[in-house]
Amino acid sequence: MILKFFLYFFIWLIPSFTLAEPWQIDDDENYISLKKNGEIQHGNKIHFNFNKKNGCKFNVFFFVYTMQHNPLPLSEIFENQDIYLNFGGKEILASVAFTSVFGLGELAGIYVAQNVALSENFLKINDDMLNNNMMNMNINKYYSDYFDIPMERWDFTNFKENIYTAHNLCIASQL
Repeated sequence: MILKFFLYFFIWLIPSFTLAEPWQIDDDENYISLKKNGEIQHGNKIHFNFNKKNGCKFNVFFFVYTMQHNPLPLSEIFENQDIYLNFGGKEILASVAFTSVFGLGELAGIYVAQNVALSENFLKINDDMLNNNMMNMNINKYYSDYFDIPMERWDFTNFKENIYTAHNLCIASQL
């Protein structure tokens, strides 16, 4: 019990040391990934994965780590994969693509969008959801009982420049 208390305390302290981490761009065989750690719980990363083999369309997903003791593994709770999230005041249907036991809890990979083409409309939708340059995400109340921290936020400073850079790297890899 004491170990669990210290672990929770440590997880709550980590974000204060890791705020405002810059965007990271990774290049692997199949994807150019633009990603960033969350501001509330370090390790909750948002990803924009540009698929080199699919015309540089991209998927938007993130990882959420939970240490909540659920009655069933998250993969069984979200058997139909649907989960409603609130991004900047807009409710969005997302998909729990996978879950995995990780440490004392579980890691959930949640897809918000798949096979999206980069467009001004996509960027405008993102801008409309920002609050002081922060992208705030809350898990719908119905589902939040399964997550010990049912919210996250990402600093979207320089998002446009970085998403264009990642997209251009993807396009360049096809030449």
